[in-house]
Amino acid sequence: MPAPAPETAAPSPGTQAPTQAPSAETPAPAAPAVSPWSLTQGGPQDDTGAGLAVGRGGDVLWVTSGTPRSDEDREQVDGERLVLTLSRYSADGTKQWAKEFERNRLSDLRVAGSTGSDGAVFLSGNAFLYSADFGLGEAQDGFLVKFTQAGEPEWQRRVGQKVYAVAADAAGGVVALGEEWTTEAHTPQLVRYAADGTASWTKTFDGAKEGTLLSAVALSGTGTSVVAGRLVGPVTVDGRTFDAQGTGGFVVLAFGADGALAWGREVPGVNGRVGSVSVGADGTVAVAGEAVGLLVWNGVALDEGGPFVLTATADGQERWVKQPTCGATSVGTVAAVEPSGPVATACGNTVTRYAADGALLGTKSLAPEACESGTCSLATTTLVAAPESGLVVSGWQRDGAGSTWNQDAFLRLVTP
Repeated sequence: MPAPAPETAAPSPGTQAPTQAPSAETPAPAAPAVSPWSLTQGGPQDDTGAGLAVGRGGDVLWVTSGTPRSDEDREQVDGERLVLTLSRYSADGTKQWAKEFERNRLSDLRVAGSTGSDGAVFLSGNAFLYSADFGLGEAQDGFLVKFTQAGEPEWQRRVGQKVYAVAADAAGGVVALGEEWTTEAHTPQLVRYAADGTASWTKTFDGAKEGTLLSAVALSGTGTSVVAGRLVGPVTVDGRTFDAQGTGGFVVLAFGADGALAWGREVPGVNGRVGSVSVGADGTVAVAGEAVGLLVWNGVALDEGGPFVLTATADGQERWVKQPTCGATSVGTVAAVEPSGPVATACGNTVTRYAADGALLGTKSLAPEACESGTCSLATTTLVAAPESGLVVSGWQRDGAGSTWNQDAFLRLVTP
């Protein structure tokens, strides 16, 4: 029979018993790499990427605007069109469908997408001279149209005299930010619509004076609507007065799912325009735009104005403010909170990324593609974060010198 194994001494107090050396853990498989992609859209007219959103399954929703060259005081050319194109792309850049609508004079075109089971698409804009038709009859003034996931029109509503921004929820509902006009005032209003187009609630900003432009809205995963823009008051919202001195300034306002004011922050005395607001998975809020004059946020001052991005926590605590680099062709500054926490901005031909604590992660310059003339420029107009990794950015790129350039809309997935 085999000899017994030798006994081992018991470990002394305070001494760990001998153990087998741990084996190395098998590393988790790396997430598949995201492949950047790029496309352009246009004709002889001036084409611009006007709005972007991410919908169900990470699909990219895109609205572009085509206007005659004469709008920029340039010579007309044959084949120009006034056209709006609403498109849906898979996350890898494959086109699913595109709908073209002949248009008159539409402005402030925006798109939003439901990430829920219905995969709805929402289009908003302003028909300020002539009505538009998206298959449901005349759409007038500040319009909002809901399309199915396949791009079929479902219902439309008049938000007000103007509509500037729209954001969708996972249940097929949407929130729209606009204005109603009377002979006395242009009053901002925020309207929450259910999936069937019923208005659940409306928040009006009575008392807003000339110079007010609440221009951006975003929805959090918990149903909080975050509004940002410039407000000239005084305006009282749910018992709290903003811009009490009437000097004007930026505001960031959060409203709960029931429409009640949750919190509000002010940047007094500053002029300019807010380009976008974005809400991250953890509720982080990022606001971007162009400031004229001194901007102070959480004790940090941007003395010279210009492009800015500022952030706040989910409960409205001020965090950091930065001034991104824009390049020579900037037409505005926009921002997006990435799923993992960083904040990205786009202005001019440059994308800048910041860590959640505001530390600079890096910048990336976007070059025009297929530059046949050798003289080309590019400007970003809108930006969203892709669900897995990367950023989807749109705008315009111009090919040509002098006043003969051709302008196409571009759409790209860029990765850090």
